[in-house]
Amino acid sequence: MKLKYLICNLKANKTYEEMLDYKDSLNKIDQKNLKFILAPSSIYLSLFKNSSINLCIQDIALNEKLNLTGDISMNQIKSLDVKYAIIGHYERRKYYKETEHEILEKIKDALDNNIKVIYCIGESIEERDRKVEYQVLERQIARIFNKINNKDLNNIIIAYEPTYLIGKNTTYDILKIRSMILFIKKLIKDYYDINIEVVFGGSVNNENIDTLLKLSDLDGFIICSAVLNPENIIRIIEKMTTQ
Repeated sequence: MKLKYLICNLKANKTYEEMLDYKDSLNKIDQKNLKFILAPSSIYLSLFKNSSINLCIQDIALNEKLNLTGDISMNQIKSLDVKYAIIGHYERRKYYKETEHEILEKIKDALDNNIKVIYCIGESIEERDRKVEYQVLERQIARIFNKINNKDLNNIIIAYEPTYLIGKNTTYDILKIRSMILFIKKLIKDYYDINIEVVFGGSVNNENIDTLLKLSDLDGFIICSAVLNPENIIRIIEKMTTQ
């Protein structure tokens, strides 16, 4: 399967001046053979409006229709040509105590506004040690997918990120990762008749990506730290498009 997506989640990194330099460096990137998606801090989204880059917002407001202080409305997001939204990221679940009900409401808002969703799921090391990782993923999928119109499910990309790999420099269990990806795809095909696209994340960089490129069932990657250096993006894309 040809890799389709490279999603770059910059999190809360880079000052304004650094982002201007970063933007200039992205002009060197050849995006012809894959879908390059950039998720900078929301305050920098406008820098990339009218560019060839597919823009993604890192989260959306839970009560966006209320236009609350500190939030970003869906109309503001769409006015910046944002096409994607990351929802359900592990850090939002852990530090902001986001529930699956709140995640569902965000996903519905995004889909209702023609914003494609990058829905993050993944098990913890404790869940894996207890051998309940498959049940965890099934629950994370079912509690969202069961409450969304089937026609909208095609506008969701699954980002599989085992939480114990995020921010860690550990060796990948490539057979286990493949097993989980196949499980996700089969589950969604069997229950919802959707050929879902799955990207993988968890401290992916331009060195360990060689191992992951052996996963023929994978549709791409969601990467954070490594893509803060645009030179790494160039090397990662070269590897993704010449495998």
